[in-house]
Amino acid sequence: MLLAILLGPGRGGPATSHPWVGQSVPVAELQPLINAESPIGTEDFVGKVTLVNFWGPWCGPCLMEFPELLQIRERYAENPDFQLVAISCDGRWMPGQVELFEEGTEQLKHDSQLVLAQYNSDLPVFVDMNADFRTQLVANSRQFGYPTNFLVGRDGTIKAVWVGYGGDLTPISKAIRAELEPDQP
Repeated sequence: MLLAILLGPGRGGPATSHPWVGQSVPVAELQPLINAESPIGTEDFVGKVTLVNFWGPWCGPCLMEFPELLQIRERYAENPDFQLVAISCDGRWMPGQVELFEEGTEQLKHDSQLVLAQYNSDLPVFVDMNADFRTQLVANSRQFGYPTNFLVGRDGTIKAVWVGYGGDLTPISKAIRAELEPDQP
């Protein structure tokens, strides 16, 4: 797990070599935590290019990448075909966990609001309350850490995965652009 966090995007192999790539995004519903009024389901990803970001306000690499994620959101703000789905996590869930799990939402909401306030951001943030989404994802491969970003294409399949933060989200920006504008060089 720690190794994945340190590798970051582009350091552990191509983003398209992750075992999740090519798989349909699992069916899940994410609950609103901050700046969102209603849940979002993974069925809402179909027809859009969706960047999913698992992060935590306690996670140093997550906080380092956060300003770049906000820049990506800003860059594509006018494009109705793109969405960034940020999922805040309290850090207690681990791949392979078998006991019942529930995020500590009160503290998570408080801590996540502090991060958003630091950047004066209105980013909608969701929570994977019982880790159902993460559990389904890691059933195929436990290559997961915080942060984990993955790109879902319009067809609902996972196109690329980045585990960790390597200091630059340019590969994520390029992958988003390639999905949004497949005919452009």
